Amino acid sequence: MNKPPTFVEGLLQYVEELKDESEMTEKQRNILRASVKLFAEKGFHASSTSEIAKEAGVAEGTIFRHYKSKKDILLAVVAPVLVKFAAPFILKDVREIFKEQNKKTFSQIVTELYRNRIDLVLTNEKHIRILLQEAFFHDEIREALIATVFTGVKEMANKLIEAKVEVGELRPLPTQAVFRAILSSMIGLVLFRQVLDTDEFTQFSDDEQIALTVDILLNGIGNHSI
Repeated sequence: MNKPPTFVEGLLQYVEELKDESEMTEKQRNILRASVKLFAEKGFHASSTSEIAKEAGVAEGTIFRHYKSKKDILLAVVAPVLVKFAAPFILKDVREIFKEQNKKTFSQIVTELYRNRIDLVLTNEKHIRILLQEAFFHDEIREALIATVFTGVKEMANKLIEAKVEVGELRPLPTQAVFRAILSSMIGLVLFRQVLDTDEFTQFSDDEQIALTVDILLNGIGNHSI
């Protein structure tokens, strides 16, 4: 099985596909390639136009003949690629996990989902962090993320929740509240593993942490025997 491309490989693939567009010059493609590389390595704010120009093999003034600002370079690649590449890349495994929802319990599905999302973050950690940072500062990227990734996940999750409520596996709670609990637990897992409390997190294996999270999600933290 071929190894799936990383997020940055997908960005570069997108830049290469722009060769089919007659209005895209080779200098513009070089600028975009260099920008992808530097943004991925250093982040948007830490990358200067002089560094981009040096990496692209062009004069700095050439950049501003093609793009009004460094932000325009970012938006020329990142926002379109979220629609063309990132959403399918991020959602592909989720669709596969949800595909056999009738054959699996809700607990099994959520466990697979959490495991897969942690693996995705570990494989693309630096680049996902940069993407989220840019989404925080740039409305265009944030809106593209919401319109593609978030909306796609929400739609699939809502269908799963409704199906599991119908067969009696889940309580008939508001679908949006259940989705919010699933998503919040997943985000919490990743944050505590990667950012907030990495030392304490490693007292248990990833699989044990996922099992604990799913158990709390399904059964709560109250002692129901009392």
